[in-house]
Amino acid sequence: MTPLSPEDALALLLAPGEAELEISSGAYVRVRVDSVDGRRADATAPRLSVASGMQVTGRVIDEDGTPWELSMVIDNATYHSPDLALIALRVLQVDVDASRRADQRVPIGGVAWLVAVSCRDVVDGDRVEGSLEDLSKSGVAFATRRVLRIHDRLMFHGRFFADEINGEVRVASLRPARAPGHMIVGCRFLDLDAESEARIERILSGGRSEPARPATTLDLGSLRQAARADEDPSDGSPGSWKSRFRRS
Repeated sequence: MTPLSPEDALALLLAPGEAELEISSGAYVRVRVDSVDGRRADATAPRLSVASGMQVTGRVIDEDGTPWELSMVIDNATYHSPDLALIALRVLQVDVDASRRADQRVPIGGVAWLVAVSCRDVVDGDRVEGSLEDLSKSGVAFATRRVLRIHDRLMFHGRFFADEINGEVRVASLRPARAPGHMIVGCRFLDLDAESEARIERILSGGRSEPARPATTLDLGSLRQAARADEDPSDGSPGSWKSRFRRS
């Protein structure tokens, strides 16, 4: 695993033009980027939520799917507007993010469709189309054109050959996809039904469900009985096995 430099980590974090930074356990603040210079950046943030000297945390996933945690400090926070402060961010350290999916991820192809439950930029009940990227016991990643945000919640439906996975997810990460106009959305499973959990186990172990074979409509037992009916005439007269098939 190649370490991610502070400069590359900050550029990846702020590439969308804004980011969610953790200011305390479970509390986040959204910053909008003005400029990035190496391991430093200028941004705006809600004025009452930030202060000079505050340490914040950012999280990203690189192209190889490795999660990283950026420990940063707000070197300076000054008045910008009644609602916003202008802040100067500096990266202190970049480490592998142990809070993200530690489970084995398996690249996976297939289709995904989601229904918005609580999203910032997607109306509740709206459908989000995507294509699967990878899967683990605790989460899934998919590529989509739709604009999703960290902490958005959706109902996930994914199909991999004959297996379908269903459950509620929360968006945990965003990174640019190779396809123009697409983002790769990393999600954590919040709730899965028992069948979906079993299917994920099967997929991760290298197996998958095969489509059910259509049942035959020919009653072979009746055919054998008709063929053994030596006493029945075979000339097609009433009661013969030929006449039985003509009547059916």
